[in-house]
Amino acid sequence: MQRRVFIGSVLKPVGMLAAACVSPPATETSSPATPTAADTVVKFAKPDAAALRAAQLALNPLAVAQASFFRMFKDGSLTLEKFPEFVSSKCGLSRVQWSARLLAGLTLESAKTLRASCDGQGVRSLLLDPAIGIGLTSADASVSAAAVEKLKPWCAVATALSCTGLAIDLRGEGTYDEQLPRAVAGANVAAKVASDAGLQLVAQSLGGMTSNATFMAALMQQLKNPAIRLEPTFDSWQVDGKDSYNRTRGLAMLIPYAASILADYMAFLPSGESAAFKTDYLMRQIRESTFRGPVTILFKGPGDELDGVLKAKKVLIKYKCMT
Repeated sequence: MQRRVFIGSVLKPVGMLAAACVSPPATETSSPATPTAADTVVKFAKPDAAALRAAQLALNPLAVAQASFFRMFKDGSLTLEKFPEFVSSKCGLSRVQWSARLLAGLTLESAKTLRASCDGQGVRSLLLDPAIGIGLTSADASVSAAAVEKLKPWCAVATALSCTGLAIDLRGEGTYDEQLPRAVAGANVAAKVASDAGLQLVAQSLGGMTSNATFMAALMQQLKNPAIRLEPTFDSWQVDGKDSYNRTRGLAMLIPYAASILADYMAFLPSGESAAFKTDYLMRQIRESTFRGPVTILFKGPGDELDGVLKAKKVLIKYKCMT
């Protein structure tokens, strides 16, 4: 089976998005210290009106992150052999984002077997997170080179699973201006490795500058590489111990670069809505753009993991996502 391309290619965004934070809601603090040269206003062309009208008719497909079931995998109540059927029958979904942390011992042959099982259940593989940790953006050339080498075997696994892309961690150390060129360099080298395997590269929001939308937008402006995309998030906007980026503005800024959106939930109100944010506001940002790629559920809270995924699925379907 040929490798599948990402659902819903990224189209041009709406209007002009400012590359700086606005005053956040009461539950969030203001954005971190304003950077210097990279903190500029970025202009985008307006999408065609016909494209916008057509996009309104399409729904965003839902996926589920394997990492949502971390505890079930660790206690043995869920295994890789059972997972494709579990996703299909229990979650009622047909797209998966894989985590290397839960693929220990997976060989290329067993990856092919897992892919066949997914095919049998109608489950498609999206991203694979190699979970190699911080290193791609290191100022130490030997550390960054070692991180690139760690990616290579996971590219082979991602290919065997027929994944569409490889997720990367571009967190680093130092100031905004110190980290930006290192992130550009690390992403470019990693993209070459992924491209050789026929995979797209997708940078995730994992804290630090990767949760600073100004930084990530500046990164993408410098990269100018369609093979490198982002996975904007609903709930991972904590830049450091005291500062969070405004999630609504941050998501709007990064949607133009998105390969997928991570709908990460920690807890729910009795109404079924997230206890941390309003899904309606965030989905509105997506629906007002022409992005119709996958929205991937990640339940990262305590309690029953399947129940958390199903609650997230229910509220997302309410706001025009589909299974």
